[in-house]
Amino acid sequence: MAMITLPQRLDTSAADSLKTLLLEGTEQGARAPLLDAAGVDYVGGLCLQLLLASGLKVGPCSEKAEEAFGLFGVRQRLLERMDEKEASHGG
Repeated sequence: MAMITLPQRLDTSAADSLKTLLLEGTEQGARAPLLDAAGVDYVGGLCLQLLLASGLKVGPCSEKAEEAFGLFGVRQRLLERMDEKEASHGG
């Protein structure tokens, strides 16, 4: 499965490049890629809106990104595939 690696800081200054990254990633194939948030240490509201609008799910995720998704109340929505995979493997 294709992966889109997210930048370390998803703040307002990263919004334009994140939008381009997401658009390019979704145009490259029939299967929706996963977002790699393993290196993310900050998630701001504007970039979070872009992530949600993309409809893509997060695969690998840093603790800070997962905590931010939880604080914003969107953890389940963004990490859905990962949670389903863990549940199906009993972990």
